[in-house]
Amino acid sequence: MPGSTHDDPLPDCHPSAGPRILPASAPSGFVSLVGAGPGCPDLITLRGLKSLAAAEVVLYDALLDPSFTEYFPQQALALSVGKRGGQAQVEQSDIHRLMIDHARGGRRVVRLKGGDPLVFGRGGEEARALEAAGISFEVIPGVSALQAAAAGAGFPLTHREVSRRITILEGHHLPDTAAAWRDLAASGGTMAVYMGTRTLQALSRSLLEHGAPPTLPVALVERAQSPGQTSTFSTLGHAAAGALRPTTPGPGLFFIGEALNHRFHPTLEIPHEPLAPVSGSAREARARGGRRERRAS
Repeated sequence: MPGSTHDDPLPDCHPSAGPRILPASAPSGFVSLVGAGPGCPDLITLRGLKSLAAAEVVLYDALLDPSFTEYFPQQALALSVGKRGGQAQVEQSDIHRLMIDHARGGRRVVRLKGGDPLVFGRGGEEARALEAAGISFEVIPGVSALQAAAAGAGFPLTHREVSRRITILEGHHLPDTAAAWRDLAASGGTMAVYMGTRTLQALSRSLLEHGAPPTLPVALVERAQSPGQTSTFSTLGHAAAGALRPTTPGPGLFFIGEALNHRFHPTLEIPHEPLAPVSGSAREARARGGRRERRAS
């Protein structure tokens, strides 16, 4: 464009409707529900980073990389409200209360959530709670673990003539009818199972019992896009037999589908530039590394 340079600031591209404008009598605080991405700081969006830099209160999930906290403004109140299976956790109602109370106190709040707020992130619940309380808010999307895991492990989620759909499941709540399992087994495409490391064997057995082929490729991706990422490839038959098991205590996604046969292998990891300075001091994200790949059979 005429007159533009590489030094021009990036434009703000908020939807034309913008955040809801409340009456003058409404609280002056504001809440941003921000998707932090899979856990590595350099995968947060620019809009999310700008919102974080302006925060007075940060309510953050159990982010995978502790270096994320280095990007919190030094003057901000930072509270961990993350959840991890089998561990003490903050109740969802308490998270709602913290957001609302701080916003009513006139503060700018960032609710920093792993992945994308609206994909198994309870972002919808939090948005509804804010709306019911009359709090002005926005939702800033993030890179979901679904995309991050596939990109990090080197396989497409869709592939022409092989996978034209993606089915997303939650491992804690699997189908409970034979008809639902038959539909899944015959659906084709790619299945992605969040929170499925504990149920992957039972899920694989059910798919086999309802018609899925034992040769169907599967992958378990743990700690996606973070130091220590592990990708384990196998088949549905081997997974049903118990040969595919988690290798880390971190979160994992289980993938099933023919698209996994169309893998790619990046040959060069390009160094990432440090994120923009926050609160006047440049801090560099830890480099991703130590990725491992194995085959279970």
